[in-house]
Amino acid sequence: MSRFDFRPSASLALLLSLGSLALAQDTQVSASGAVKSPPGDARIEVGLSFADVLGTSTFSAALKQREYAEDGSFTGSYKVKAAPGAGFDVQYNVSSKFGVRAGFQSFSRKSDATFEAQIPHPFFFNQQRKVSGSQSGLGFSEKAVTLTGVYRGGSGKWKVNVEAGAAYFTVNATVADRVNFGDVYPYDTATFSGVASSKHKVSPIGFAGGLEIGRQLSDAVAVVAAGRFTGGSGEIDVSGTKVSVKAGGAQGRIGLRLTLARKK
Repeated sequence: MSRFDFRPSASLALLLSLGSLALAQDTQVSASGAVKSPPGDARIEVGLSFADVLGTSTFSAALKQREYAEDGSFTGSYKVKAAPGAGFDVQYNVSSKFGVRAGFQSFSRKSDATFEAQIPHPFFFNQQRKVSGSQSGLGFSEKAVTLTGVYRGGSGKWKVNVEAGAAYFTVNATVADRVNFGDVYPYDTATFSGVASSKHKVSPIGFAGGLEIGRQLSDAVAVVAAGRFTGGSGEIDVSGTKVSVKAGGAQGRIGLRLTLARKK
């Protein structure tokens, strides 16, 4: 499945409907024959966007695994893949040059992992057997609430917003608790047969920043494209071992910005 194949039809229909409604309102005002006064500066704006995490992130976990009354070990190296998602924000403009934006973003990502293990022998101490393998499609979902200050610029119908501020993440990461293996007599070798895993939650605080360029389609609607970066890291507890995971990354966004209220 394509990275951008994320069932956008319902969200796309919503964006188009909102944009059409705003355009229709502008058209009705013009068609009435009344002289329109210049619109006041936007006071409250709403942004709706499709987003895509453009890069990958990695983390690793080194854990003990006890078998046959002896401690073995394994290391998992995880690669969290890029993924599509969505973003939403509400912006209150304090002045023509400065605003405050509260946003929300959500991504359902996946991670692939490789494992290297040392598995104890059932008959002999200190004769551990090497096992290696990989597992794909492990869960890694993340959501973030952001609060940023926005510098507003641009000229004519072109608008530019530069934002920076704090981000609060909620990450659910699926991590291996142990390596599953198979062995047969005389048990001198063992083979990888997957992992036993569990989901772990962490809520790190990080940062968010971005550059957004928009083109006004009407007094109420603008189409926007943005580059954005969010980042944070936190520790999860896996079988008594602290494992550091990263959230966020570079993003590309495209969507609409709607003006809901203006200064009089």
